[in-house]
Amino acid sequence: MSKGKKEHEPSLERGKFRSKGLKEGEDDVRVFFKEPHNVRGKDRLLCFVSEHTRYPFVVVYNDAKWNLEKRFSDFAELDAQLDEAFKNNEDVVLPEFPPKKYFGSLSPALIKERQEGLEKYMKAIVKDHEVLQCRSLREFLETPDIVGKDKHKEFDFGRR
Repeated sequence: MSKGKKEHEPSLERGKFRSKGLKEGEDDVRVFFKEPHNVRGKDRLLCFVSEHTRYPFVVVYNDAKWNLEKRFSDFAELDAQLDEAFKNNEDVVLPEFPPKKYFGSLSPALIKERQEGLEKYMKAIVKDHEVLQCRSLREFLETPDIVGKDKHKEFDFGRR
């Protein structure tokens, strides 16, 4: 390529980066996790200030993208809802959900392990087209068909 010409930068246009194997009309949904961070709560448990970890991630939905942040308990609730929704469907095998730990949930090693497990879990469930139609998952991901087309109009990839 000559020096004067600028290389063509890829865009997120629908046809260029759609996941392989999608049929026409199927949604292309992907998730990308960012670095988790701890948040101090306003409430107290005995003499301790509550603290929890938030797991931020980007949702790419067809031509749109937006940021979300969820707690581990939010992901666990989604998993329970999906288990219930697909318990009688032998065609759907849900991935293993990262185990819940009762102690040490704020340790950097556990947070990193959870992030990797949650990312693997979410990437697997959004690839299953039948699971992707489940209202619980669509509410969790805040897809435009659930929250409206204007909710995610402005997004900022730099923010948490």
